[in-house]
Amino acid sequence: MTAKWTGVWLENVRLDVAGIGGAAFRPDPSAALPERVEVYRVLDGRGEPLPCTPAEHERWELAAVACLGRLSRALEDFYRAHGGTMIEIDLVTGRGIRYGIGRPRRWPGWERRAVERSSRAQQVLALEVGRAVEEYRPVRAEVALRVAEERTARRAAMEAEQRATRHRRTVLDELALRRVWHYRSADPGEPVLVLRVDLPGPDVATDASEGSVTGDQESLTARELADALNALAVRSESPVDIRWDERARAATEAECLAREVRLGFLEWWHDLAGPGWRPGPDGPAPVFVPPGQRSSAPRQSFGGTGMGGTGGFSGGHSYGGFGGY
Repeated sequence: MTAKWTGVWLENVRLDVAGIGGAAFRPDPSAALPERVEVYRVLDGRGEPLPCTPAEHERWELAAVACLGRLSRALEDFYRAHGGTMIEIDLVTGRGIRYGIGRPRRWPGWERRAVERSSRAQQVLALEVGRAVEEYRPVRAEVALRVAEERTARRAAMEAEQRATRHRRTVLDELALRRVWHYRSADPGEPVLVLRVDLPGPDVATDASEGSVTGDQESLTARELADALNALAVRSESPVDIRWDERARAATEAECLAREVRLGFLEWWHDLAGPGWRPGPDGPAPVFVPPGQRSSAPRQSFGGTGMGGTGGFSGGHSYGGFGGY
């Protein structure tokens, strides 16, 4: 059967026997009454995400409802056994109402009778609680195991994602520090050529008709290239036509892929130069902002701050139960 996702949380149901018994309650240490009973509630849209089949979803929640229903009736009987007359407890919905129980009349022997009556009620309640817990135990164990398995899987996935993010950052940083880039400036309106000097092909040196190589002929790191091209786009009075050597783009993608980092050249460039670039016919192209619309604030310097982040799951328990009736 096809799996679905549901919500599950561990509800701690408080058995407030002293509050329910009121002034007629006398604690009996021999009655093994737990303070709380843990029940997994399974309802869509609430709690910790958990995969299950529709049949499992129905069976788990019906078992929880049956356990809580039995506990509700046992607590109502416990209340009446202490002399109460008006009570309604519904642990499934967390609602209920009751009147308080006054102190017993002080007739001769009243304390002894109060102790005996309260002790019998506690023994009966302990028996009913034990039966309810034992009947629910297999389902509780099944859900607890599924929750533990899912948490382990989520934790492993989160750790793998974190490792992949760190590896990606390491690879991109290492590639960004290599001095293999040049760009050729040209006359206004002419394209700017960007290439890598470590690849076979035309010589980097150019003549006056082709434009001049940047600076003092030294190669640039990718981040230095990003700063230079960003500055060129900011100074330009019209859109800058930047043409990337196809071999440089392909080699950069291949170097990333060889280190198990899958990303396109534009994505790689965005990591270095910032988001103000769009896909162009010859590689990344800067988004042109007319001079009149440019901000006078200092331009941000981009440089490998990382892409994306990691997420994970933080689960917890929702606590509820009988109390305050």
